Amino acid sequence: MNEYFIRAYLDDYKLITIEMDISFFGGECKRFDLIKDEVIIPLNFISKTKKNTYFEYKYSFDTDIVISQPYEVMGINGYTTPLVYRYIVKTEQFNQQYYYDNDDLGSVVANGITTFKLWAPTANNVVLSINDKYFKMNRNDVNGIYSLSFNGDLSGSIYNYIVSVNGNTYTTVDPYGKASTANSKNSVVANMEKAKDSELEKTEDPIIYEVAIRDYSEEGTFNGLIPHLDYISDLGITHIQLLPVNDFGSVNDYHKEIYYNWGYDPVQYQTLEGSYCSDPTNPLLIMEEFKNLCNEIHDRKMKVILDVVFNHHYHALRSSFNKVVPYYYFRYDENNKFCEGSFCGAELDTKLKMCRKYIIDTLVYFVRQFDVDGYRFDLMSFIDVDTMLEIEKSLKDFKEDVMLFGEGWIMKTGEKQLKLANYSNSKLIENIGFFNDEFRDVIKGNSFDCCATGYGTGNVWQAKKAIEVMKAKRFYKSSQSINYVECHDDMTCFDKIKHCCINEDFQQLVKRQKLIISCVLLAKGVSFLHAGQEFCRSKQGLQNTYNAPDSINKINHRQKEEYQNVIKFTKDLIEIKKEYCFGLADVKYSEKEGTIIGKYQDLTFIINPSQQDFIYSFKGKKQVILNEEGKQDFVVEKELVIKSITTVVLKEL
Repeated sequence: MNEYFIRAYLDDYKLITIEMDISFFGGECKRFDLIKDEVIIPLNFISKTKKNTYFEYKYSFDTDIVISQPYEVMGINGYTTPLVYRYIVKTEQFNQQYYYDNDDLGSVVANGITTFKLWAPTANNVVLSINDKYFKMNRNDVNGIYSLSFNGDLSGSIYNYIVSVNGNTYTTVDPYGKASTANSKNSVVANMEKAKDSELEKTEDPIIYEVAIRDYSEEGTFNGLIPHLDYISDLGITHIQLLPVNDFGSVNDYHKEIYYNWGYDPVQYQTLEGSYCSDPTNPLLIMEEFKNLCNEIHDRKMKVILDVVFNHHYHALRSSFNKVVPYYYFRYDENNKFCEGSFCGAELDTKLKMCRKYIIDTLVYFVRQFDVDGYRFDLMSFIDVDTMLEIEKSLKDFKEDVMLFGEGWIMKTGEKQLKLANYSNSKLIENIGFFNDEFRDVIKGNSFDCCATGYGTGNVWQAKKAIEVMKAKRFYKSSQSINYVECHDDMTCFDKIKHCCINEDFQQLVKRQKLIISCVLLAKGVSFLHAGQEFCRSKQGLQNTYNAPDSINKINHRQKEEYQNVIKFTKDLIEIKKEYCFGLADVKYSEKEGTIIGKYQDLTFIINPSQQDFIYSFKGKKQVILNEEGKQDFVVEKELVIKSITTVVLKEL
């Protein structure tokens, strides 16, 4: 039987779906049989449905199938086609039967023995290709694990798996591989020492600083970021969030100058990105360099957050997931196509036990191996709530104060049955944060309209809305609000200011940058700054620079001199924020003439985004501890003129 015209799928333990193209004998066949080792297993007709280009047949059968064994379906004129293990892998029975709970998948070196383990329950054969030699792996029918052990430490050995499944044979990297040769070609055995335990104290009021490895240094490597860590630490940052550092597909490790990409196109989740290594020909060196970077960050009393992309995969069909257990790891729609609600790639089916385990194992690995302190989840709303709760529980077993947050936009997804980790379910995952796009748009102006103004860009009529977003009322807990106006996405804040405040002079634009930064730092919740925001970073007005050249994305460190006053203002306000823990504080906000007045303990802060001065009257005397120039120390009595486009912080005497 020509596989192009007829396809047979095992969709449950007793259910076979057959598709027969209308172009092949009109799609008509009165009988199909299941065959194993030339023995016919009768099928029981259930239904026949006409689709656009084929007829769909449903059949049941009474015999127990042995998962992984190759079967065929025979139809018209005696033609046969392989029986493909399809949606049976989605069933509860399959997930219970083949769940594997141990933490030893991949290549593991222990006690002088190197062991390889691969979860491939539907595969009928797996061969380990290692250092140009081939070894048939042993199957455990209880859990679908293929394994093989060798005496000795095989660190540095190059290997792949050759998987026979559904009538096809694929060569693939190890989904649990910790290292690989350049450009994701082969897995490499790694037996590396873990990063030293930082033992940093819990951060009461986090200030996150988002960094793209390639942007921040001329080299665009892990090593290249290290000389800049003193500056970031001196700014007062508590957490450095790194854009994706795991292996991604859009940049050639040997010729990274040709293409730029942020890295939201994952290929190998547990392997680091080769283009960030000083020598991409050395698969183990990158692990050492990343470990060293994490240690250097921790040595400066800052924490490491990794940006992870578990909502989609770069190329599902070519992925190790699809080659090892086809149809398992991704969501499918009613037309049997990959669900791609993010428009970025196929969605991972996070509710399935071994997919969920893979995500958790990956996150635990980076915490244990590199001592990372938290994760930012790209398009977190594509992950189900139960998985996020399991992630939190598992990670807190290793690091009690692990920080977890992500994008909670409500988007179309292939998952219809489960609650997803979006804004509307913040109460269900109360210890996980969300990027607050409402805060962003109210303070800065709508990100999708470069000319739209917000409170910080002069729209004083938004004062009451600004107070609401600064209170973080959108979420179940204020600590869930990640307050930001700029990240890698969209225009930089300063580019946006230049567009929507086009009639203001340069000094006014810079004052707006300071004022907007003050809104981020004085709001209730978690403060989030994008690298370079504190020195008016520009991306030449472009909205989406995910694949723009280095000339657009590289940070111009010379700007630090030009905008030293903005850096000083940011640093000084961070010091005040740390002293008073505004993010956790019960600040009392009010509004007068478009100016926001916040009061907490013995502090008062006034935010005046208008082009008019504002007179703030009070009883007695107060100490000015911050104005547009940064930290101050002088006393005022009864009233103070708050200059236009200025934030001032006062202290009771």
